[in-house]
Amino acid sequence: MAERVSGPYRGYFISAAARLVATYEPAEANAPDAIYVGSVSLSQRGPDDSHRIETLLDLGGEHRFATETEALEHVEQGARAYIDRLVEHD
Repeated sequence: MAERVSGPYRGYFISAAARLVATYEPAEANAPDAIYVGSVSLSQRGPDDSHRIETLLDLGGEHRFATETEALEHVEQGARAYIDRLVEHD
């Protein structure tokens, strides 16, 4: 598992994680046996703050990542878009 913390971005720290998971779908030709999935959490006080924002982000359908870097970048981008919406509504 890989984790990356960035920020602050518009007052929030972004903690993005990617982990390798086995696929359970029937294998297609040249399909990988495992894929990376990403997750993200936000905090206003720093990456170690226990008061994190936990919410589901719509990251789009059927995203599969061949590398942990791709997964981290995608969930970070989704988190930044979510923060932009939060800040615009304040």
